[in-house]
Amino acid sequence: MEKHPGYFQLGSLVKTHGVKGDFIAIIDSDSPSRYRALRVVYLEVGDVLKEYTVSQISLKPKSNTATVHLVGIEDRTTAEEYLKLRLFLPLDMLPALKGKKFYFHEVIGFNVVDKHRGVLGPITTVYERSSQPVIECMHEGKQVLFPVHDDLIVKIDRKTQNFHVDLPEGLIDLYLE
Repeated sequence: MEKHPGYFQLGSLVKTHGVKGDFIAIIDSDSPSRYRALRVVYLEVGDVLKEYTVSQISLKPKSNTATVHLVGIEDRTTAEEYLKLRLFLPLDMLPALKGKKFYFHEVIGFNVVDKHRGVLGPITTVYERSSQPVIECMHEGKQVLFPVHDDLIVKIDRKTQNFHVDLPEGLIDLYLE
């Protein structure tokens, strides 16, 4: 179950910067520049998200780091209390992806359709592994896992919510035995 439904983790506050309450934040994105006009972030304080206004953000070129100042945090001592907190944004702030690119949360519930076997069943989870993400779907009451790999993904049909794949021969049989 998602801890913060409707939100995604943008990054985290990793260091203080200077004496006026600024932070160095890691932005977990392939395109951090999309967030250069960010005006609001949500910090995970305990188990809840709290809204903070961004008064200044400066992205470092060719990097996933930014210097950030949040309204209400005006000195280094106060800023140190916020270190290591995770930054979140509403899901509607994510740019739409097309083609075979997808957000993991986006495909939960999509039906996996194999080129050779047809409809296998719904995607229940996408596991983020350090080596390679793995998709879990249910087929004939059994868990089936396969890696997220461009060579296996044929297409993603967002209208019909079908995730078309061409899985290696014998992979599904391993789970049905």
